[in-house]
Amino acid sequence: METATGLALSSHSKFHTLLNDITRIQCNCFNISHLDDIAELNVNIILVDRALLADISIDACLETGATLLIEESISRQLKLPQYTFTFPESIRIHDFEKLLTFAAEHHQLRQQHQNLNDSLDQQNAGLEKLIEVGIALSTEDDIDTLLSKILSEGMRLAHCDAASLFLVEREADKSPQLKFKLTQNYSVCPSFEEQTIPLTDSSIVGHTALHGEVLNIADAYEIAPDSPYQFNRSFDKVMAYRTVSLLAIPMLDHHHQVVGVLEFINRKKNPETKLRTLETTESEVIPFDKSCLDLLRALSSQAAVAIESRKLMDSINQLFDGFVNASVFAIEQRDPTTSGHSFRVANLCEVLAQSVDICQEGVLDNVTFNEEQYRELRFAALLHDFGKVGVREHVLTKAKKLTEENVELLRYRLAFTKQQLKNQHLNQIIKVYEQYGALSPEIKHKLEESLDQDMAQLDHYMMVILAANEPTVLPQERFTELETIRSHLVTDYKGKLSGLISEFELAALSIPKGSLNEQERLEIESHVSHTMSFLKLIPWTAELSQIPNIAGAHHEKLDGSGYPNHLTSENIPYQSRVMTVCDIYDALTAADRPYKPALPDEKALSILEQEAGLGLLDSNVVKVFIDSKSFLKAKNHVPKVAVSDSGLNYVHHVCDFDLHGH
Repeated sequence: METATGLALSSHSKFHTLLNDITRIQCNCFNISHLDDIAELNVNIILVDRALLADISIDACLETGATLLIEESISRQLKLPQYTFTFPESIRIHDFEKLLTFAAEHHQLRQQHQNLNDSLDQQNAGLEKLIEVGIALSTEDDIDTLLSKILSEGMRLAHCDAASLFLVEREADKSPQLKFKLTQNYSVCPSFEEQTIPLTDSSIVGHTALHGEVLNIADAYEIAPDSPYQFNRSFDKVMAYRTVSLLAIPMLDHHHQVVGVLEFINRKKNPETKLRTLETTESEVIPFDKSCLDLLRALSSQAAVAIESRKLMDSINQLFDGFVNASVFAIEQRDPTTSGHSFRVANLCEVLAQSVDICQEGVLDNVTFNEEQYRELRFAALLHDFGKVGVREHVLTKAKKLTEENVELLRYRLAFTKQQLKNQHLNQIIKVYEQYGALSPEIKHKLEESLDQDMAQLDHYMMVILAANEPTVLPQERFTELETIRSHLVTDYKGKLSGLISEFELAALSIPKGSLNEQERLEIESHVSHTMSFLKLIPWTAELSQIPNIAGAHHEKLDGSGYPNHLTSENIPYQSRVMTVCDIYDALTAADRPYKPALPDEKALSILEQEAGLGLLDSNVVKVFIDSKSFLKAKNHVPKVAVSDSGLNYVHHVCDFDLHGH
């Protein structure tokens, strides 16, 4: 067996003669007198004797990494590592030849071991980087940032100069296409716009996407003419760039379907080198090797999972947004005279929350909203009136204090009473004829005048009743008139004596404001409890878990006088405080309703300030709402709500400011 090796020894060594007689191994002998000699030579073994140590220290020899053959007389005085071998001062040529062969083989094995360790270290470093990339990708929420991070991390892993990302777009009844989504280049700065390109076999990325195969190309300009795909040189021509090594990797989802393609360009020896000249490119660019390919394939798998996860989350969010909007539209369909309220309040809340977020005055300096809290607030605002589906329609649509049936009954009762008066008038005339045989003009006039007065009084009563039946503020004098009407006794068709209006009718007509009695008002107020019950049935994520509580507190007041739970300031979420201000403002300024006109902004803002002054609303939020003019900023961002004609010309707005004891 012959082993080639490089042996270094002192030119004064006595072993030169011995080495000259060795013929069984290939041995290149180098004379050294100082350490620089070793550095310049391909030395595997150093023969350390006293002649060598006269010029070079043992530590210097150890630092070279070569295998040392040391005389026993010297080795006894040293603590030596494992890759040193000793030999007696007088050794036979045969034994020395074996020792030299063994040392050469040992050095070769040690080098192989070192190379394996270096390769393992590189793999471990690559895996560590890959783990870091996986963690980074899994924590990114924004899809555009995610895609950019995929490219930048891939370039960092592979030491390549450029990279591009393509996504496969699949739509029903359409052929799949490739969207050129993103590109990055370390050496040049190209202008870029997203574009859609055909998914065909003729391009490198198209071939990769269609077949799910990796394409590792050493030189993009040397692709065989008969290849199904070719490299498009248009970018290189425009940017004076030279694409050499190129790697296209498909991104596969869990169904093994290609969702996109990663394309890496020009792997470099030094990742910091910019490829500005052809000479630099030719000297610096190297092919993508197997270890690099393995890392980038693992990255592409991570990228596919991250992209699909992000798309799934976006799809779920869009689905949920659609559900919320559809729910609101369904509510608006039931409430045509107040359509758009929920959307307006949601937009007001977003604008006001942003203004509160940037306010640095007083306690608001510590109030901030993150992205999830904004979303939480918007959903809560959109759904805050959903519970009105639990309010009975005849209460929700009660336009006046008495129902049409009640009013018709009253009209009948007054008509019946009028007819009784006419009958009484005729009976009086008959009695006069029976008693006197004639009816003088004076008596006739007196009887007719009495009848006219009684009839006019009933007409006046009906006028008072109809006026009191309107849902406006009831003047004080009307209460007295209603009591008088109640005390006016009439006889029904059974001959039973009773008041012209019943106790129930008197109570309804005496409602001081609006059209609802106490029981009906409480039923409308119950819409908040219904809202909370409904929203608690939805399995919200942790980030949106406070939506039921936020929506359920939009009628609470800081002093505990609100409803349904009479919460005080410390228990009312800040998002609810924002929503309450926006809710009241919209209820005050909404378009004219059958029962009240819309208030101008100045009056509505004045009412908000009064409420804040009474300790009912958060004065800081009200101040920001007014100072920032949030109410003006939100007006141009309300969607049009198409509401079908339900046949109702009056619907109670469950959030009316003047509905709940104001």
